[in-house]
Amino acid sequence: MTITLQSPQCFSIFIFLFGFIGFLQGWRRAIVVMGFTLAAILFLQIGLGNYFATLIFVRIPETINTLTGGFLFSSSLPPPSAQQVLIAKLIVLGLAMLLAFIIGGRAFKATPQTAERFVGIIPGFVTGYALISYVSSLFAANQTLSIGVTTPASSALSSGVLILVIIIISIVAIVIGLLTTRLGK
Repeated sequence: MTITLQSPQCFSIFIFLFGFIGFLQGWRRAIVVMGFTLAAILFLQIGLGNYFATLIFVRIPETINTLTGGFLFSSSLPPPSAQQVLIAKLIVLGLAMLLAFIIGGRAFKATPQTAERFVGIIPGFVTGYALISYVSSLFAANQTLSIGVTTPASSALSSGVLILVIIIISIVAIVIGLLTTRLGK
């Protein structure tokens, strides 16, 4: 018997993984991560990914060339390729999320209560959905680099069923959070 995970299953697992991370963090830390992630996706979506790729793969090597007197790198490099832009975008997303985890951990040191944990599922789902949607669109646009899993079809990303499931789980998380707050008093 062979069990094969298709792209919608990987997509769902990834979203639920972020929901679980949001549960572990609590809603305050999960909101910080969500804010940083959504801001990074927004900035990359409006074209700053090409800027960062140019900075990383062209400007920094040219600066090193100038500082070393032409010993390292070339004095004029071609513009970044599509793969380099993809790598730069993934680096920016990773750094934004790492920074969010660090800032959220330092800003909110207390261990979250049970109600805060359940409400943290909601920003976790939003973060996971936004991240996997953006990353899968990046890999779908760049066919020269593959990750071994087919990217979800655009119909799977905008599927009403998946969004409905996320909304239902979010409502259940809010109800459980409110009940635990009420019963805790």
